[in-house]
Amino acid sequence: MDLTNSQRIAKLAGHLLQHPGNVPRYVTHNLITRREPVELELPWFSYAAIDFLKGYLRSEMQVFEFGSGGSTLFFAQHCKSVTSVEDNAHWCEIVAARLARREIENVNVRYLPVAFTSEEEFLASEYLKAVRQSIFDVIVVDGTEWTANVRPICFRAAEEQIAPGGIIVVDDSWRYRELGRANRAHGVNIFESVGPGRFGVTSTDVYFY
Repeated sequence: MDLTNSQRIAKLAGHLLQHPGNVPRYVTHNLITRREPVELELPWFSYAAIDFLKGYLRSEMQVFEFGSGGSTLFFAQHCKSVTSVEDNAHWCEIVAARLARREIENVNVRYLPVAFTSEEEFLASEYLKAVRQSIFDVIVVDGTEWTANVRPICFRAAEEQIAPGGIIVVDDSWRYRELGRANRAHGVNIFESVGPGRFGVTSTDVYFY
């Protein structure tokens, strides 16, 4: 979050005191093993959001992700199919290798590079257009942040493609509070907590349609 180091430490300590159940996994994931979320096969979300998703996801659901990683493997193990678009070639290879090693076959990770120079160019990019190829039960707005308006653009495109009864997940949502004030959702849950691969408190929002 956009805090000073001392504020981050104070917020972290306060959160762990209020939610002692998060202490063991926070220590294990971030201080002892220090493994990336892709190795843990967990989203780089808040634990609160991950816990919600574990109870929400169903085997018949189809998922789309802007960005790939531990979340890709996580969703693949809970849902029917996962389509992910990734602009980072090296990271795409890492995710694809992990999927192959685990023999996970219900995932389509697509490398779609973006040279972001203007909003108009991004609107016309294959990266953004990919979500428009189907209707999805879950859409994740994550991935690289070239500029502050990239994820909001992805969010607007996601709202056009989300199935009735579906959800849109926005990671690092503390950066995009304007989305909470202007959306088509009938409800929004803010899941704020520590998470894997994060040394402080973050927030992941879930929009219900």
